[in-house]
Amino acid sequence: MRLPENLLPKTKIVLHGVQGFVIFLAWAITIAIFTKPGSTDGRIKYFFALCWFCIPLLIYQAAVPQFDRTKRFSNVYAHAAIDALLAIFWFAAFISVATWTNHGIKNGVDKDKNKGCDAFLWGDGDSRGSKCRLSQATIGMGVVILSVLLPSILAQTRATT
Repeated sequence: MRLPENLLPKTKIVLHGVQGFVIFLAWAITIAIFTKPGSTDGRIKYFFALCWFCIPLLIYQAAVPQFDRTKRFSNVYAHAAIDALLAIFWFAAFISVATWTNHGIKNGVDKDKNKGCDAFLWGDGDSRGSKCRLSQATIGMGVVILSVLLPSILAQTRATT
């Protein structure tokens, strides 16, 4: 089933607008993780870098098909490939943050025998719980970003058949 040509660009702009907003929120939460005392590793930095990496791709996908002078650079298969590649990257990003958070919760030791986020391994002092909860929010943002990408991939593949 082919989508009407006038509906696809509007749908993609809305989806990528929502995705851009959620990526901005994820970026801000990741900065908050970096500002809390304690250590981070490459898994959090990968998530942060992916937020920046998505900016030119979202601009390409949302802006290029809208203008007459740039429509020649817009290819349906390129858009589908970019969406699929971003889905793979975002899946890896939120899984990597989830493993970092789970490792911090599982191996955290607290003198008061607290469990969960209160004994988070990567935090220092009072910031343990907040750093853990921020990383859990980051995981949720990654899931939302991925769930917005999937309808975009579906819409793009419907346009190619």
